[in-house]
Amino acid sequence: MKSLFLRIFLWFWLAMVVLGVLLVVTSPFFTQSRPRIDRWQQGAESWASERVQRAAQRIADGTPDESPPHAPGGHGPRGFDLFVFDLEGREIAQREAPDQVVELALRVAASGAEESVRRGGLHLVAQPATDPEGRPLVVVGALHRPPRPIDLLEPEALWWRLALLAVVVGALSLWLARYLSGPVGGLRRATQRLSAGDLTARVGPPVDRRHDEIGALARDFDAMAGRLENLVGSQRRLLRDVSHELRSPLARLTVALQLARNREGAQAAAALDRIERETGRLDDLIGQLLLLERLEARAPDAEAVDFDLGELLNEVVDDASFEASSTNRSVELYTEPRCPMRGHRSLIRSAFDNVLRNAVRHTAEGTAVEVSIDCGGAEAVITIRDHGPGVPDDHLETLFEPFSRVADARERATGGAGLGLAIARRAVEVHRGTVTARNHPDCGLEVGITLPLR
Repeated sequence: MKSLFLRIFLWFWLAMVVLGVLLVVTSPFFTQSRPRIDRWQQGAESWASERVQRAAQRIADGTPDESPPHAPGGHGPRGFDLFVFDLEGREIAQREAPDQVVELALRVAASGAEESVRRGGLHLVAQPATDPEGRPLVVVGALHRPPRPIDLLEPEALWWRLALLAVVVGALSLWLARYLSGPVGGLRRATQRLSAGDLTARVGPPVDRRHDEIGALARDFDAMAGRLENLVGSQRRLLRDVSHELRSPLARLTVALQLARNREGAQAAAALDRIERETGRLDDLIGQLLLLERLEARAPDAEAVDFDLGELLNEVVDDASFEASSTNRSVELYTEPRCPMRGHRSLIRSAFDNVLRNAVRHTAEGTAVEVSIDCGGAEAVITIRDHGPGVPDDHLETLFEPFSRVADARERATGGAGLGLAIARRAVEVHRGTVTARNHPDCGLEVGITLPLR
């Protein structure tokens, strides 16, 4: 992933490098003639040369030496120094001179010509001289005068370069600001729409196509919004389906109560039996809804315990086989390995029981529901297959949703309220497992349950 921090760093670094290269490459075109620098250098050398000539003339005339003059802009008494050397490079007054001063004096002594040198802010001027006795000497003047800030600036060539610098940096900064604030603005607008109740709000392209942290944030936001939309939609469907499921037994209860009021004896007893059955159905439905709600909240009733998964599956198969025998059906468990695991035994039993009951309900008469378990590795894989008509492919995705039925009509010909498989999936997911369903190539529906053993 390309880091946003790295992009910001590289862009600023690249901008500075480009501007630095631009200034370095173009500087020779503007520094060949430097009026202020030239005036500063010429002025300092002329001033120092004049003082050296005066000193040489005084030495030749034998006149007394004057106090050291002060250079304009110099730094106190050390602004200008005069040195007098013989041809061997010895200072006449036996003062200690800088090395560059001694080197210049020896060169002038050897050449016999006046010479000037500038090293940074130090201006050196050397001139041959002769004392009244005719002895050759060299007079060296050292002017310590660094340039003032105004001497280093060339307003004629500087102002438009600064303007160009401001324009380039401004353009890059503007682009970077738009690059950063644009996606954040789109994310903010999507957040406002979502907070206003629009569950279809998404950041969408082009922000979610970015390969940096902002793109990852946009994709996470879209995933969160999609999850919220699904949850709210499921809640609305759940409320609608619960109201529908409760309406039928309540209507039958109302009719049974009315009949019980109008009848006596055995006829009243039949109506009361009907009331008892419908009440039991309501109690089962409410119990399943409460269990589903606890599973949705990931809040099992009991603590996790150690148990054998194969042994539990064998118990559930025995119970389901006993019930299936009354309808000319059976349940067969092909393998019974030991599968020790830790979890909520009652929830796993409920998951197995609901899937098996659904398989027994839909398998054809005279056939058997086939159950197998494989505990190889770190996971246990349980497969439950019936020999019924199967499920349309477009319904496999919603098979484990609450109140999901294959038929559009809400008849109870097959029994159940459509909560068993939803409870089974939630119970398995609590244990970090998975439940899948597919149509078997031969016939029937095959449900696979995967549970981690560790």
